[in-house]
Order: sequence, then C-alpha cells, then structure tokens
Amino acid sequence: MNIEELDKLFTRYGYELNIHNDQYRVYLSHRGMYYGAEIIKIQEFNEEELLNKFSKLGYASKAHNFKTVIDAENYLFKGFFKTDFTKSNINRRYNEFANKQIKHYGDPNIKYEYINVPYTQYTNSLNEYKEKGDKTLIETINEIISKDGAKLIIVEAAAGFGKTCTVFELYKSFLDLIDRTKPLFTELSRNREARRFKYVLWSEIDAEYNQSINTELVIYNIKNGKIPLIIDGFDELLSKDIDSGKKGNLNEFEQVETMLSTIGDLLTDNAKIILTSRRTAIFAGEEFGKWIDSYENVFDVIRFQLDSPNITHWLNSDRFELINKNKIPLSHINNPVLLTYLRNLNDEDFNKLLETPEIITDKYFQYLLNREKERQDLVIPYKDQMNIFENLAKSFVDFNITYEIRSFVKDLIIDQNKEKLNYFRELSPTPQGIDELAETLTNHALLDRISNKDYIGFINEFIFGYLLSKVILQKGLNAFENINEQEDFLLQAISSFKYASKDERYRLWKEINYYRDILSLECIVFLDSFLLNKMTGTYESKGLSSHNFENVNFLSSDCLFKIAAFTDSKFINCRFDIKAFENCTFTGCKFFDCSIIETEENITEISMFCYGCEDNNDFIKKIKSHIHIAQEEEEKVIDYDIIILSKYFKVDGKTPKMVYISRLRDEFSSEEQNIVFVIFDKLKSKNFIKTQGNNSYITSTGINYYHKIKK
Repeated sequence: MNIEELDKLFTRYGYELNIHNDQYRVYLSHRGMYYGAEIIKIQEFNEEELLNKFSKLGYASKAHNFKTVIDAENYLFKGFFKTDFTKSNINRRYNEFANKQIKHYGDPNIKYEYINVPYTQYTNSLNEYKEKGDKTLIETINEIISKDGAKLIIVEAAAGFGKTCTVFELYKSFLDLIDRTKPLFTELSRNREARRFKYVLWSEIDAEYNQSINTELVIYNIKNGKIPLIIDGFDELLSKDIDSGKKGNLNEFEQVETMLSTIGDLLTDNAKIILTSRRTAIFAGEEFGKWIDSYENVFDVIRFQLDSPNITHWLNSDRFELINKNKIPLSHINNPVLLTYLRNLNDEDFNKLLETPEIITDKYFQYLLNREKERQDLVIPYKDQMNIFENLAKSFVDFNITYEIRSFVKDLIIDQNKEKLNYFRELSPTPQGIDELAETLTNHALLDRISNKDYIGFINEFIFGYLLSKVILQKGLNAFENINEQEDFLLQAISSFKYASKDERYRLWKEINYYRDILSLECIVFLDSFLLNKMTGTYESKGLSSHNFENVNFLSSDCLFKIAAFTDSKFINCRFDIKAFENCTFTGCKFFDCSIIETEENITEISMFCYGCEDNNDFIKKIKSHIHIAQEEEEKVIDYDIIILSKYFKVDGKTPKMVYISRLRDEFSSEEQNIVFVIFDKLKSKNFIKTQGNNSYITSTGINYYHKIKK
C-alpha cells in the first residue's frame, strides 16, 4: 500500500487525515448533513473501539482492509458517484430514446432495434493502426475504450444517418461496466443556449451531478477513465457557415479550435471521450492533424465514418428478393427513416407500395398522418395536415430555429393556419376551440419534445427537410429571407428530397439552382448529385472532402473539374468521363462499381491522380493506363522511392510517423506529379505504405526497404 498515494486520494475526495500511525489511518469527511469516518487498516488490529469512538462523535464510521490504493479508489468512486443507480439510469434513458423512435407508428408490436451499419475506421496513431476486422462498431469502440491511454473517438455520419442511435447503443453497452465506470452522456443539440463550448460542457456536468460533487473531482475521474465522456452533436455548436467555403469566413478549423482545446485539456492519462458530428472536412484536414501533433502523442485519435445503410440490413430476405425480382427501384434507398418505414410495414401495405415506388416518401407521410388521425381523433385530412406542418417548417426557417417552447410553436400554428383550424374545429364531433386544436397539433407525431424543458421541434431532420422542400416547390426560394445564410436548412431539404420522383427532384433543383451563385460549394454539390444524379458547371481549384457520390455521372458535356482535389470521399456506381477532369487528384477515396466512359479519342495526359484510393474492379487500373512516364523519369525511380519514404520519418530520420497524403503530394511540383503518382502507387502495392483515407503509414517492410536502398 502506497501511503502517500492513499493520502492524496482521500484528500482529492474531500477528506481530512485525522489519525495516522503504523496500524491505521482515519480520514474524516465534513460535507453534507452526515459526517463520515473512513478507517483504513494498515495492519491487522481490533477496530471496534475506534469505530465506537467516532460513532459517538456523530460520524458514520467504516473500517476497510484495502489491499491496494486502486481498491480504495474504486470504493470511493462507487460511493460518491452512486454507481448502483447507473444501471437504472442507463436503462431509463435508453428506453425513452428507443420508444421515441417508434411511437409514431402506433403499433405496439413494433420494437426498436439498432441496426449495425458498415463503417470505416481511421486512426492517427501508428500503435492503433490495424486492418478492420469483422466486429461491429460498438464492439470495436468498446475494445478501444478498454485499453490504457487517453483516446479521442470521433463518430461521423451524414445528417440523419445513425450517429445518435449509435451513441445510445454505446451508452447502453456500459451496462456491463457499471461497477467501475459511470458514463456522462450529453446531447449538445439540447443545450445550445451558450455558444461557448466550455460553458456548455460545464453546465452539463453540473446538471448531471446537481452540484453534489465538485467539478474538479469529476474532471479527475474523466481523466482517470472512470467517467467516459460521450458528446453527441459536436457540430451543433459550429457556425452554420462551416464547410461553406465562403470567402471572409473564419476557416473551418479556426471555428472549432477553441472547442477542441477544451477537450484536449481533458485528454490525459486514461481519459476516453467520444464525439459525434456530421461528416465534415475538419477531422480529415491537415490543421486537425497539426492540432493532434501539438499534444505530442498524449492521446490517440480514432475516427469512424458511418457508411450509408444498405437495404439488405433492414429488410428480410423475402422482401429484398421481391424487390430484386420485380426490378423495383428501391434498392438504392439508404435513409434510415424510410428503411425503418419499409421494415415495419405489414405485407399488404408493402405490396401496395411496390406498385408506385417513386412516391415512397409521400406514402410515408400519408401513413404517418392517417395514423395520427386515429391516434388523436383528428378530423384534419392528410393533405391539410401536411400544409399545416409545411407552414410550421417555413416559420422555423424564418425564425432560424430548430425547436422552441411549446406555447410559441402553438402560436405559430395558429397564426399561419387560423382559417383552416376554425374550419376543422367546427367539423370535430367533440366541441373544441381553436386553441385546443392547436394544442393537439403540438402533440403531433411529426413533432417531438426536446430536453427536460417544455421545448418541441420536428422529430428528425428528414421530416423537417422534406416539408421544407414542399414549401420551396409551392412558394419558391425567394419566399425565404436570407436562406443562403441558413444553408443547413437548405441542405436538409435537398437531402430529404433524394427519393422523390424524378420530375419533382428536377423542379426543386431548378428552383434552387437559380440562386447557384450565392450558394456554398457543399450546397451546390448536394444539389447536383442528389437531385440530378449528375454534376453540372465548372469547378476550378476547389477542394471536396468527405462526400458520398452515389449514382452520379461526371460527364464532360455537363461539367468540368480543373485542378480540383477530392479527399476521403466515396463514389458508388458513378460514371466518369476523363475529359471532364484536368489535373485533378483523388486522395484516400473509394470507388465501388464505378466505370470510365470509353471514348475513341486518344488521351495522352493523365487527368486524374489517385493516391491511396481503393476500388472493387479495374477502375483505378484503367485510370493508370493513361499514364506515360518519360525515359529520363524512369531512371529516377529509386531516387523517388527514397524521397517519398523519407517523408514518413520524424526529423531524427528513424522514428516513423503518420503522413497526410494530401500534404505529401503538395511537396512535389506539378511537373513531378506523374512520377510521384506512379511511385506512390507502387510503394502501396508492395505493402511498403498502408493507407486509410487521407492517412498513410510506412510499414515495417517499408522501413527495411528504405534503409536498404538508402545505403
């Protein structure tokens, strides 16, 4: 027993050392209504007399025979943080979340079930680098959390693609660890009143422990790994202009650096912090890498990107076979809201839907709103309900809000729909006033309660975005004030309309495209790829990071990319016309079932450079077939092997390091790009270099090869 460490431990928990000798130590606590005396036995002795003494003085007395300081710490942590109640708290909060996901279906037989989605793992630590195994995301994160050392775990996904469901599943998994951990789970989307992240975090800590435990003790246990910190919705506190690429704005990393510094200060010892965020260029960028390096390997960073859900994960084999057999265009659907709808439809309704699959989203809303008529005895038809909530969605954009106090939302519903509400309240078999009808609508399935306060907002971004799209089609984008300054709303509208009919998607594209010149790059890419399934316009010196392109055509007749860079992006079933690209680079990208449009024209110069990219066919091989290296360059191959591999060592020339491929590529001139492209690909194919998106590492084989040729 390390006595000095034992004294420090009890002092940290607010005790005073009262008696100490060779046989025992007595620590006294004077906090709260009940005083405590902890008698720690160093040697065996009869403690009854000592217990009676402190009991008569009014202390709750206990004697302990701890073998190690760790045993004492576990005892104090369990008592102060009331870990006995952790299990019930986790179960309560998880069940509340699960019930919210299915309540609008109105069917008691439907049970919430978390679907394990595919994911991609990246790490900034050489020690943590390994090939992805067959474990689920939750299993993989738990394995990382169980290891010693500070870890920052980032879970990224597109809006509405399972981030919150994933962290709730992770939160639930702590049920197996409640004897020694007590996770602190905060949802930033529910606390956006303070714009400074540090104060938001501290207020969440105070709310969790009701100021019964001082903040310093909480921070100590966060750093000690006993309180894993789960922060859902990190991007909720970011500027709405982030990722916009607009001139004059703070660069995206500058906007989050102070927020990250608060997290970085906690990441020592065995701290485990899990963040969720929408997919953004921030965490794949070089500045984020420099920020990590500034902490000199005090903690590891592991990023997970949730891939798009696949319909095969959600539907049983019979339904999936029926879709394929009849060649019904539903297999491309990867929105969790619609997949949940398809999963829970009864057989009769599912078969009816297959007759008109192009209106699946309309059918989904019709299903929900007709259910709501039964649940709340509403006389308001489906289309009129839609109109009421379309008006509410527009009001939310006009006020630049995502939720508000219930009374304010009720007033918005009345103000925008007074004539309609008066008409339907008179049709109601039960007499009611307009105020009562509006109150009923605030309990609608499309809305959800936010936090413990009486706030409500739309139940998810998909529903909000789809209603917003309908408003844009009816009233035009000019019906909104400053919509370009609220592009997160516009992105939700575009994303939610991905599965509308082709004609409706084109109408929405046409309406929004009229304002193309004032839209951000991200919004333009969403606009073309989601609504047209093809890219249009010219993109010069642009950088695109962490985008998913699915069923998108890159045709020279429609678009041109000049000196553009694609990083950490995924292309699924896309068609590429090489003539649409001039000196463009693809770094850490993945190409699945992609193809190159063959032309009779002889292309003499490579226009697409792929660094650390992957495919599942010969796509990259076909791109490389256009590369031609001059004779004098071929003689420099060994020199370039040394030059490139040398970048993977620190200044001492011995210690390996992780290298961002985009940073490596930029160290060479434009005249060198051809040979650098070829040599990098050769080093990767020989297993001298491993890549993970934009991250790359030298292998032990590569280290041996480097030292051999350097001699």
